[in-house]
Amino acid sequence: MTHAVALLALSPFFGKGIAVIICAFILFVGSIYVLLSAVFGLRMGYLVLAVSFFAWMIILSALWAFGAPGTPRNLGPRGYEPHWQVFAAGTGSVRSKYPQTEKYPFRPWHPPDKTSTTSVDTVEAIMQKYMAGLATEQLRKQGKEVCSPDELPTRNCFVLDPATFTIDDVKFANADPTTHLAGARGFFEEGGQQIVMFAYFDRGNVAKYSIGFLGASIFGFLIHLPFLDRAERRRKEILTGGTAPAWYGPA
Repeated sequence: MTHAVALLALSPFFGKGIAVIICAFILFVGSIYVLLSAVFGLRMGYLVLAVSFFAWMIILSALWAFGAPGTPRNLGPRGYEPHWQVFAAGTGSVRSKYPQTEKYPFRPWHPPDKTSTTSVDTVEAIMQKYMAGLATEQLRKQGKEVCSPDELPTRNCFVLDPATFTIDDVKFANADPTTHLAGARGFFEEGGQQIVMFAYFDRGNVAKYSIGFLGASIFGFLIHLPFLDRAERRRKEILTGGTAPAWYGPA
């Protein structure tokens, strides 16, 4: 119910955003198409516009995906960011796809380096949210309602703050040269069972939408280019002595 209310609250913003995009596309792209169709005709005007648009999108999406001198990468639409992802948890020895989880907290697990304070803080925050999610599920199974601190003044429900969970004994290990693991113990400050949690570092895929735009732009460019070439050849034949089609008024 809460998610539905949130979506309804955000729907005016999504509606306005979609309307703005459609209007901008009609205004800027449509006005160019009207000018091109007045000069070249409806069909060839569309082909000139499509080839030019996809060529421009190839350049723009290539800049998004790969960057350029003086232009950093990933300035366009972003995929999911690099993050730590909890994949296993338990009250004792935890078995998972990574055998290192059964050996925690002993070797190959090691304490964080002095330079890895940011990683420790990030891991603790992720695991606090994970424990808050587990506690939320348990409370809802018991028939209790859980809400955020902002809803406390207006609703009578149980407030669960991730900061009330304590995370300690954070250690790191490598499952392989490219997969980094983090393990830690956590418990509720007001009492509760201690849980051992493990997370792996997901490198993310920030450029996936930029690569998708680049692939779609190349595909659209290659599809329209032969038709533009054929239309240009026919137009050249007409201009150099061929017979033009019948004119039925303005394009």
